[in-house]
Amino acid sequence: MRKSILKKVSAVIATAALTVAMTTSAFAADRWASYFGQNMGWYEGAIGELTSQSDTGWVAKMDMIGWGGVWGAQVKDENLSLKAGVEYSLSFTMTTKDVDKWVFVKVANDKDDLLYGDWIQLKVGKKTAYNKNFTLKEDATKIVFGIGGEFSDRVDEEEMYKLTSAKPYDEDSAYATTITCAKFSLKEAGAASVKPDPGKKKKVDGGNTPSETTASGARTTPSTNPGTTAPVQTGDAAPIACAAVAIAAAAVVVVFSRKKEEA
Repeated sequence: MRKSILKKVSAVIATAALTVAMTTSAFAADRWASYFGQNMGWYEGAIGELTSQSDTGWVAKMDMIGWGGVWGAQVKDENLSLKAGVEYSLSFTMTTKDVDKWVFVKVANDKDDLLYGDWIQLKVGKKTAYNKNFTLKEDATKIVFGIGGEFSDRVDEEEMYKLTSAKPYDEDSAYATTITCAKFSLKEAGAASVKPDPGKKKKVDGGNTPSETTASGARTTPSTNPGTTAPVQTGDAAPIACAAVAIAAAAVVVVFSRKKEEA
């Protein structure tokens, strides 16, 4: 009798543990994707990694910023659903740890068309607060922070250079630094913060395609295509389904224990 009770209790405990683990996994999808050019085989890009992130920020550590322009390193959320004609408020704070750094923030559609963009110049030891409103002329699906080494010499960034009176210039492509974005908020003016669209798919460690990154034939393109996609775990019906599977598995364990005991 005691063995039977212990088996049933063990099955329930296993169910609870499995349910928690599977539900946690379903809710664990990250908001921010990243791309570092040299990590993906493009020698002009940055070397680095996204060391931490949350819904309201991220930390990117670069061992070398590279010389391929800001898009040589990227941190991005490509799962948004921003509507044309709506006024949005974008705010965050940003710091650079070791060297002064130029950063470009871009709001774009699925075709990567620039719908809103702005340059930010970060100074070592100074926290830069960004807070601006903008209205889109067409729907947008992504926000991208370009943090790679910038020297104002990219043909494919000429449209962006027109958005600042100062010449973006990062001094030395061999620089290393850590860039931190905090208190990130993107929302309709006067409304709650915009969340990623759970119905969209998320690109994994994807940067610009070779044709997008290199407008000049003199530049070497990545040897690897970083545009691989994978489905995002959204945390909607998935936890419920996972829990149901776990409970069903436990029920089988209980029944099996009972049959074995009766035998």
